[in-house]
Amino acid sequence: MQALIVSNILLWLLLIATSLVLLGLIRQIGVLHSRIAPAGALMLDKGIEVGQPAPQVTAPDRFGRPVNLGYAGERSTLLFFLSPTCPICKTLIPAIKAISRSAKDVDVVYVSDGDAAEHDKLIAEAGLEKSTYVVSPEVGMTYQIGKLPYAVLIDKAGTLKAKGLVNSREHLDSLFETEILGSSTLQDYLKTQSASPGIHTPS
Repeated sequence: MQALIVSNILLWLLLIATSLVLLGLIRQIGVLHSRIAPAGALMLDKGIEVGQPAPQVTAPDRFGRPVNLGYAGERSTLLFFLSPTCPICKTLIPAIKAISRSAKDVDVVYVSDGDAAEHDKLIAEAGLEKSTYVVSPEVGMTYQIGKLPYAVLIDKAGTLKAKGLVNSREHLDSLFETEILGSSTLQDYLKTQSASPGIHTPS
């Protein structure tokens, strides 16, 4: 009987200790979450600088119709550079489609190159039949795209507002956030904030 009482006491002590450890871990997770800065699209030091006029190029869509890219117009343009053989590109297509539906003043243009049959297969699988889909190596070379998936945001005036590698929906959203924040990239905004007097960004 005494052994049973002792074992119960030990079990309760173990449960209390485990609960305390769990609370400590939860607190540390919260601290780490507050210290981790949001990750924006990674802008490579290639091509036209953000804030400069976007390169102007006219390329045919998959039906051979001309599509003007980089020109001033009534709406902004989001160029999404992808490949049928890029797994991450495929996972981002639903997010791109959501942006196309929700953003009333942004036209989305899918840009790639390569075999037309592979693109037709991707278009059918992803439901992009009604989307503007350009297959032209000229656009990628003009914008100096070296890695995928990559996105470029051009405003109504034809100015390149944001660009970068995009591996998640968060990266895509950061392209639009930079225009609101008045910075070329989210990384540059965070650096500016951390360097400003009286403002501290946790590292």
